[in-house]
Amino acid sequence: MTPQEIIEKILKSRGIRDFERYFNPKPKYLEKSTNLVSIDQARLIVEKLKQSRLILLYSDYDVDGVTSSAVFSRFLNDVGIKNYKVVIPDRFKDGYGLNLEKIKKEFKSNPFDMLITFDCGIGSVDEVEYLKQLGVFVVITDHHLPQDKIPSADIVINPKLSSTEEKGDYHLCGCGVVFKLIHVLKVLWGLDSVDLKKYLEHVAIATVADIVPLIGDNRILVKNGLEVINETPSEGVKALINVSGLKSALNSYHIGFIIGPRINASGRLDIADTSYYLLMQNCEDTAAKYAKILEEINQARKKECDEIFEEALSLIPQIPKYGICLYKSSWNKGVIGIVASRLVERFNLPTIIFGTSVGRKDDGGIISGSGRSTDDLNLHELLVEIDRQYPGLMIRYGGHVKACGLSIYEEDFEVFVEAYTGILQDLNIDNRKKICYDMELSFADINFELIDYIKKMEPFGYGNEMPKFLFTNVEVIDFRKMGDGNHYSINLRQDGRTIRGVWFNGDEQKITDKLNIIGVPIINEYNNNRYLQIRIRDIV
Repeated sequence: MTPQEIIEKILKSRGIRDFERYFNPKPKYLEKSTNLVSIDQARLIVEKLKQSRLILLYSDYDVDGVTSSAVFSRFLNDVGIKNYKVVIPDRFKDGYGLNLEKIKKEFKSNPFDMLITFDCGIGSVDEVEYLKQLGVFVVITDHHLPQDKIPSADIVINPKLSSTEEKGDYHLCGCGVVFKLIHVLKVLWGLDSVDLKKYLEHVAIATVADIVPLIGDNRILVKNGLEVINETPSEGVKALINVSGLKSALNSYHIGFIIGPRINASGRLDIADTSYYLLMQNCEDTAAKYAKILEEINQARKKECDEIFEEALSLIPQIPKYGICLYKSSWNKGVIGIVASRLVERFNLPTIIFGTSVGRKDDGGIISGSGRSTDDLNLHELLVEIDRQYPGLMIRYGGHVKACGLSIYEEDFEVFVEAYTGILQDLNIDNRKKICYDMELSFADINFELIDYIKKMEPFGYGNEMPKFLFTNVEVIDFRKMGDGNHYSINLRQDGRTIRGVWFNGDEQKITDKLNIIGVPIINEYNNNRYLQIRIRDIV
């Protein structure tokens, strides 16, 4: 098969038929914004934005929430609306979503008559009811899965309510929802001078960092957002790139593992305002100052994550069977989600970690949990089932298919563990890591043209993974350790052709004379020369 035929076969196996749209993800292929935000809704929002005395913009404290606030703030600035205030809750004091006490405090100090949520609010039934009693016009923009009761807001914008999984906009993150909203507002307002493309850098960062599937509209938004980041980044994003030491063109990996965590860091260990101020900067020196602060916070975050991860490992049975659920009062709830992700990677089991507001005032006996899941389990549906079987056990919960947040009373932790593991036991999920690959190739199929076609599949991420290939009956000529001794360089031969393999965090015991390997062809550039290699993912 030709390289093009190989890649097209992979795409067909993934359910992709429109190759033009896939390989050329242009904005013209986006779902119509009016599918998500109707003209009537947009007209009412424009009217209220013009009339309101004070507009409160209330977001989540993670990357998705902070970027959403920044995008909408920048849009309001562009259209000349200045009477707004951004409120990002404190993860430790206020928790996720609309916080009733914080709302009361804000209203008392400076009454607002319009409130817009970003990346939150779909579960805030009581809080919205209170706001309506105050006469506040409430707009909810969110993307999380709704529960049984929808808040009685004036306008609710959420693709999980207005779209279906077959539609390109169903999997939008919160910032993607905001981008669709401002698109309709711009058209309705007749703002030809406002260029929406510049906002795509923040939409791309949020989409990758929030781990929503990189398919449909998300693929288009990230692809075009990366172009903005690499060509005309804002001062805030440019400062993050500089402080991270990145030199080459950014891709989705850099966003997910380098840029995103730094934006997230302030909301995990302190307040998220620092990240918001950075993203709003037009001054290079000020942006550099905020980026440096985030870099320092991120280093502290990594250290704390490592410590909690090691403690968590010591509390886990040698061979956990169904799922992992742990709690320690000294664990900072701002970083437990990252620890949960690392445990899922280690054990391939759904994991929920509970922590507290370390160093803060008493939480009233409430502990917060953060969960991550495997590919086999819808974590949100699991929590719905727990709530059905044990009503009132969880104070509140919400999230996605692969991630969730919840809170319970500390005294109910053991009951929750029993409920959680009991339901998982009934489901009987196979926790063995599934070794997956897209198709079998031989060394004869590997060439520069194939790698060029693989690159055309970018951006890679959840829902659009880099393709992996199986190579069988491969002979090992020799191998050596690299770096800190956990990585390996292996000279491989198949049917007379020799190619070097690199295996990061490999297992030397698996390296025998003859191998079946799963990997992806890559290009190694060294001393102005280009060499074909295989990045080994596993030996089977």
